[in-house]
Amino acid sequence: MQSVEASLKTLLATLPHPADKPALDPLVTEALSRAKASSSAEIRRNQWEYALKREIFALAATEGQALKDSNTRYYEQLCDRLDLCLVFSEHDVCDKAFPFTVLFDLLETQTIDSCSHIFSWIELRADRLTEGMVPQKGKALVLLRTLNDLLRRLSKIGNTTMFCGRILTFMSQVFPLGERSGVNLRGEYGPVWDAPGGKKEGSAANAEEQVSMKKEAAEEEDKMQVDESKAESNKQEEFYNTFWSLQLPFSRPPLFAEPDAFARFKEGVNKALPVIKEATAKERALMGSKTSAGQPSSLKRKRESEGVEDNAGGEYFFAKYLTSPDLLELEIADTHFRRQFLFQLLILLNHLLTFTKAVKTTWATPRNRSLQMDFTLDATDAQWVQETVTKATEELRQTTPNGRSFAETVHVILEREKNWVRWKNELCAPFDKGPWSEEIEVDGQKRKVGLEEATREVRMKMRMDPEPWPHKLGSAPLTEIWEMGYRDLTDLQRPFSPGGPRDFLKKIMQEDARIEMRRKQLQKQADRVAQARAKAAAAAAAKEQPKESAPPAETAPPPAPARLPSSTSTPLHPSLPAKPGTVPPTSVSADNVAQSSSPARVPTPVQPAAASPAPVPTPAPPPPEPAPIKDQLVSQYEENKQRWAWLGFRAGRELHSSFFDVDPLVKFEEYVKVIEIPGDHPTRRFVTVSTNANASIGIAEMQDGATSAGPPEAREDKPNGSRVLVTGGAGYIASHVVYALQETRRYKVVSIDNHHNSTPKALVRVAELARSNLPADASEKDKDSAEIEAYSADLTKPEEVRAVFEKYGKGGIWGVVHIAAYKAVGESTQIPLTYYANNVGATVTLLQIANEFDCTRFVYSSSATVYGIPPVIPIPETTRLQAQSPYGKTKVMSETIIEDLCSAEPSKWQALSLRYFNPAGAHPSGLIGEDPRGRPGNLLPLLAQMAVGRIKDKLQVFGNDYPTPDGTCVRDYLHVLDLAKGHLLALDALAPGSTVFDNRPAEARYKAYNLGKGKGLSVLQIVEAMKKATGFEYEYDIVGRRKGDVPDLTADPTLAEKELGFTAPQTLETMCRDLWNWQTKNPNGYDGQ
Repeated sequence: MQSVEASLKTLLATLPHPADKPALDPLVTEALSRAKASSSAEIRRNQWEYALKREIFALAATEGQALKDSNTRYYEQLCDRLDLCLVFSEHDVCDKAFPFTVLFDLLETQTIDSCSHIFSWIELRADRLTEGMVPQKGKALVLLRTLNDLLRRLSKIGNTTMFCGRILTFMSQVFPLGERSGVNLRGEYGPVWDAPGGKKEGSAANAEEQVSMKKEAAEEEDKMQVDESKAESNKQEEFYNTFWSLQLPFSRPPLFAEPDAFARFKEGVNKALPVIKEATAKERALMGSKTSAGQPSSLKRKRESEGVEDNAGGEYFFAKYLTSPDLLELEIADTHFRRQFLFQLLILLNHLLTFTKAVKTTWATPRNRSLQMDFTLDATDAQWVQETVTKATEELRQTTPNGRSFAETVHVILEREKNWVRWKNELCAPFDKGPWSEEIEVDGQKRKVGLEEATREVRMKMRMDPEPWPHKLGSAPLTEIWEMGYRDLTDLQRPFSPGGPRDFLKKIMQEDARIEMRRKQLQKQADRVAQARAKAAAAAAAKEQPKESAPPAETAPPPAPARLPSSTSTPLHPSLPAKPGTVPPTSVSADNVAQSSSPARVPTPVQPAAASPAPVPTPAPPPPEPAPIKDQLVSQYEENKQRWAWLGFRAGRELHSSFFDVDPLVKFEEYVKVIEIPGDHPTRRFVTVSTNANASIGIAEMQDGATSAGPPEAREDKPNGSRVLVTGGAGYIASHVVYALQETRRYKVVSIDNHHNSTPKALVRVAELARSNLPADASEKDKDSAEIEAYSADLTKPEEVRAVFEKYGKGGIWGVVHIAAYKAVGESTQIPLTYYANNVGATVTLLQIANEFDCTRFVYSSSATVYGIPPVIPIPETTRLQAQSPYGKTKVMSETIIEDLCSAEPSKWQALSLRYFNPAGAHPSGLIGEDPRGRPGNLLPLLAQMAVGRIKDKLQVFGNDYPTPDGTCVRDYLHVLDLAKGHLLALDALAPGSTVFDNRPAEARYKAYNLGKGKGLSVLQIVEAMKKATGFEYEYDIVGRRKGDVPDLTADPTLAEKELGFTAPQTLETMCRDLWNWQTKNPNGYDGQ
C-alpha cells in the first residue's frame, strides 16, 4: 500500500493541465510500474481505488475554503483527479464502474454550484464514460442512480431549471427512448400552484388581502346596495378562483388525502366542464358560419412572439402570471388552452382511478411509498371519475382543428404512462435493502444483532498475529516435493520408482550376501583368537615341565590329539562346570573357542616311587551341537530381509494378489519366480480368492495353471474351460470384459457384434494382450483360451444368432453376458422406436434362442438410468424403476422380461442384472479403450478427443441449475476394469454351489446389483480432473437442460460388495490417466495411431 500511495503522489506532482488522455496514459503506465507488487490483481485494484478515492475526497473537503478565493484552482484539481480515475479504469487497474461510484459519493458532498461544474466534466467525458455501457447492468445503473439523486436535489423552478434540463438532455442521449432503464419515476410532482385559487397560508400579503376583503364585504353589507354589474363581477371572479383552484390538485395530487378535498375538486370540475363545452360549441358554430360565408381563413388572432426565447437567459418565465378575471374568458376561448386544461384533467382522473380499493391492492407496497397517500376512491366517486373521463375525452374530440386525432394521441400517451407505471411497480427490482442482521443466542435468549456486534470476535482474531505457516515453500505439495529431493522440472520427468518384485528380490539377495560376509568375518576373528590362546597355553605348559628327562626305559605315551569341534559349535563359558565325563580346561582364563580350535596339549605325568603301570588317558566326549552365531548386524540384516520381502509383495499385489497369508521369506523368492519365470514353476500360481457369501480374501495354490474365484473348498463348483458368449464383444465395455475373462484362462470367449459402434480391431488387440500374458510353457488349453471366436451378426436377426448357437450345439455355451445395446440418452429421445426395436427386441431374440440351446445362465448389462430421478441418494437396488429417457425404459423393459422368464422357469433359468453407473478409463497398456463412432455421447471420451484435437467445438454443459453442489449433473464413475471384474464375479455367482440366491424373496433365481464406487462426481469436477491429466484448457458453455437427464445418479454398491465381493478401488485420477494414455497412443482410435 505504501508503494501505491507514493507512486500516486509522484503522479499528482507531475500531472499536466489540462490532463487529456494522450498525456495521462504514459504517466499512468509509469506509475503502475513504480508500484508493481507481488500481490494479487484483486488486492492491487482495491489499493489503487482506495488511494484515488482518498485523494479526491481530501480535496473535496476543502470546497468551503476554496470557494471564498476568487482565484481558486479547486475545480481544475478536482477534474484532474476525476480524469485520473477514468484513465485508471480504462487501463483495467480499477473497476469500470469506479468513476461513477466516485461521482455518486462526490456529488452528495458538494454544493449545487460545484455539482454544476462536476456535471460539466461528465458532459465533456460522456463518450469515454459511456463506452461499452450496457443498459440495466454495471455502470449504467450507477449513472442512472447518480443523476436521479442529483435531480431530487434540484428545484424545477428558478435558477436550477437549466441545470435540470442539462441533466435530462444528457440522460436522453445516454439512454435510448425505448430503454426502460431511462424511465425516471421519482414519485415527485410539479411545483405547488400558488396563483389565483391556491392557498396562501402564512403570507402577510394574503392576510392583508383577506382583511381588506372582509372590510369591503362589511361596507357593502352596511350599504345594502344591490348593483347588478357588481354582482356579475363577483360571479365572474368566483368562477375565476374556482377554475384556477383546480391547478392545485393538478400540481399536488396527495392533497386528496385532506378532508373534503375531493368534494371541492368535484365541484370545481362540474363548474368548469360546462363552460369548456360552451366555448367549444361557440367556436364550432362560429367556424361553421364563416365557412358557409366563403371565408376559409381562420378567425383566430395571431399571437405575437412574446420573446420567451430571447429572455431565456433572464428572469424565469411562467405562464401562470398571464391571467386575470378579465382575461379568463378569452383564454377559455382559445382551443389550445382548453386542450391543455382537458389534458391535465385526464391525467389526474386516470391517476385517481388507481386509488380504487381493488386497484390499490395491486400496487400498494412499501417499495413505492412516495406514490402512496391515505386516500381511497369509493364506488360512487369512481363512477363519477369514469364518467368525467368520458366527457373530457369527448370534449377533446370536439375541439378544432383535428380534435379526433388529438384525442387519440392523448389516449396513447396515457396508456403508455400506465404501462410504465405498471412496469415500475411490478417488475422493477427494488433499490432499497434492509440493514444486515444475524440472530444469535445470548444467555439462552435469541436476539438480532448488527454487523459490528456479530463480527466482533472475528475482527479481534484478525488483529492477532497469524500462526507461522507450516509449509516452508508456500504449499504442502511443493514442500513435500522439495523434501523428496526434486530440484528441477527434469527430476519430475524421472520420478522415483520403488521397483518391482524382482528388484526387491535383488535387495534380499544383497542382504544374504551381507549376512554371509559378516559371518565369515566373525569366524576369522574367532579363529585368530583361538590360535593366539592356544599358543599362550602351549608356552605356559612348557614352563611347568620338570627339567629332568624321563628314563629311557620308560617313554611317555604319545599325546593323543583332542577331538576338534566344528567352527560353529557353541563355546562353554569358563564359569560353568564341565559336563560329566569331560576333562576340565587347563586354564580358567582360556576361552572355549580357543580350546576347540587347537589340539590339547597333554602334560608329562610325575613318576611314582614304586613301579606301576602308566595311566590311560580318558577319551574326550563329543562336542555339543553348534548354535547359530548371534550378532547385532546379522539381526539387522535379517530384519531388512523381512521388510524387503513385504515391500516386494506390496509392489506386486496390483497385478498378482491382494493379500498373502504366508511367511514372506519362505514364499517370496518362489513368488517372484512364478510371476516372472513361470517356466521354472509351471504348476504353482498365487491368486486372490473370494466367496460370494462373505467376500473373504486369502491365497490359493492352483495346479495346471487354473485359477479360482472362491475358497479352496468351493473350487470344484467354478466353471473351467466353459464357453461364454459376450454380445457386443468389440465394444468399449465388452472388450474389457473379454480381456478379464481371458485373464482367468477358465473361459473360452465367443463374441457376437454387428460393429454398429465398434471395430473388429478391438478384439484383435484383446487377443494380443491375452497371448502376451501366457507363460512360456502354457498348455494348449491356455493357448486356446487366449483366442476369441468372433462372429459378425445382428441380434435383431434370429437366423444369424441361431447359426452361432447351432455351431456349438445344446449346452455348448455355458453362459451369456449380454452387453450389446444402443446407449445414448440424448439420441434415444430423438429416435425412440429404433432404441426399443434394438435393445428390447434383441434381448427377446437372444433369450428365445438361448433357451432352445439350454444356455440358461444370463448376465445382463443394465444401467443406472432405470432409476430415473431417484428419491434417495445414494441409490439402493430397492429403489423403484422409473426411467426418464427411452434408453432407460428399454433397460427397465429388458430387466422385466428376464425376471419374468426366471419366474416362469425357476429351476432352469438364473440371471443377474448389473446396473452400471458410469464406466470410464481404459486398459493401462493403451491397446484397448473407448472409440465411439462419430461424436462421443459420454463426457470423458468427449473430453479426451477435445484434448487430442479430434473435436474442435467448445464443450456444452447441459444445465447448471440442478440441485447439486455446483449445479451440474452428478454421476458415479468407476474404472472399466473394475466393472469387468464385476462380470467375472457375476458369472461365478451363476455357477453350481453358489449361495447368491439363497436369500431371494421369490422363487425366481434373479437379482439386480449396482456396480459403482458409491461416490458422485459432477460434470465440472470431471472437466477439472481431465484438465489435470491432459494439461488441456477446456472451454465450455452452459446451455439449457437436456431432455432425459437426471440431477444425481450415485450408486449404493453395498449389496454387490456383500454378496459378490465386488469392489472398485481405482481412483478418478487413474481413470483419467488411463483414458489419456489410450487417447494419446490412439489419437484416431483403432483406425490409426
